[in-house]
Amino acid sequence: MRQLKYRYNPTTCRYEPVPLQLKNILGSLMIFIVLSGGLFIGFLFLHSALFTTQTEQALLQENAVLKVHRTVLKQELRTVHESLAALEKTEKIVHEKIAKELTPKTVLSSLAFTPSKNNSTDFYNLINKAKTQSENLLHTTRYVNFLFGDNLSISREELNLLTNIPSLQPIENKELTKLASGFGERTHPFHKAKYLHKGIDFVAPRGTPVYASASGKVSDVRLSDLQMGTGNTVEIDHGNGYKTRYAHLGEVKVKPGQAVSKGAVIGTVGMTGGAVSPHLHFEVLKKNKHVDPVDYLMEGLNSTEYAALRLLAKQKNQSLD
Repeated sequence: MRQLKYRYNPTTCRYEPVPLQLKNILGSLMIFIVLSGGLFIGFLFLHSALFTTQTEQALLQENAVLKVHRTVLKQELRTVHESLAALEKTEKIVHEKIAKELTPKTVLSSLAFTPSKNNSTDFYNLINKAKTQSENLLHTTRYVNFLFGDNLSISREELNLLTNIPSLQPIENKELTKLASGFGERTHPFHKAKYLHKGIDFVAPRGTPVYASASGKVSDVRLSDLQMGTGNTVEIDHGNGYKTRYAHLGEVKVKPGQAVSKGAVIGTVGMTGGAVSPHLHFEVLKKNKHVDPVDYLMEGLNSTEYAALRLLAKQKNQSLD
């Protein structure tokens, strides 16, 4: 119950109760609202200063990674611009030299072959000898192929084992130019230190189809929005101790437990996780131990192309993740 306030009235010589006025009510209400709002805002500031939610922790981690990304990308862009300027300068010099010094007559004369009179007999003898050796080698290979074709037989189990070995490149790479970084010790793109790169990196535009390297069953699918780690990843169990992993995917088109055949599209190239550019990070595991994927990616390649692929993978360069 509200306590009454009294005021002395000199006319009546009495203490009379003070009537309740609207402005007094509004003033008290405003004071209450201001104090309550200030107290609530103070509690919010205190809570944000003392406690950090999981979302805020994730955002802080992403901000830290993005700061590193920004520094690395600025350095790489500066290096690219310097390389382009140097190439442009070199191109002008080469073009001027070719235009001034090489005429059709000089080109023909430089390409022409004129054997000396003294060595002409030896030269033709070498040609005939190489021709004879190549014919003998051709006969030998035909005979060996005949023996293999006549005696070699493969059971259904052995055929399934062969199809389950990850031998197909996970993206289309006919020109053999998309393998950017190989397996083994490489330079980390962020802190520039040496570390073990457990797979190989194929550089390709976003949306490029990613294929299963062999038949098997999808054993794991991991989706991640964090700007760190392997991002969207698919793991396929091929049996007989073989597994493959496909990381930094943009779109994932398979589900856990799904059976996939060799060459089936399982996703697309992206830039999720800690990737410095759109690419596919591809790993091969044998009995849960990482092995060099290039040792297996022979399907569709002849000996020269496979040798070129291995040469690209041996370069001790910087990885993309």
